[in-house]
Amino acid sequence: MAEQNLPRRTGEIKMEFVTLTHDNIEQEHICCAIANEKDIQVVSKKNWLKERLDEGLVFLKGNVRGKCFIEYIPAEYAWAPVEAEGYMYID
Repeated sequence: MAEQNLPRRTGEIKMEFVTLTHDNIEQEHICCAIANEKDIQVVSKKNWLKERLDEGLVFLKGNVRGKCFIEYIPAEYAWAPVEAEGYMYID
């Protein structure tokens, strides 16, 4: 499991992030509202995410009890219509 520790300032709480990859996507919980990993919506989203990973998607999941996600992808692969060649699309 790939983890990233973001830099912190004195007195701030440290949060660990898990980077979603092809190797760990099946073991990681990625849906905010659905707990059943076999639900068709979860399976569909994971399949969609696998395709986006190949396009450069970075999906960071906070390693915390609540749901905390950070997603970004090269803008030319964004799933929203944007013109931003050379930039990242942050969701």
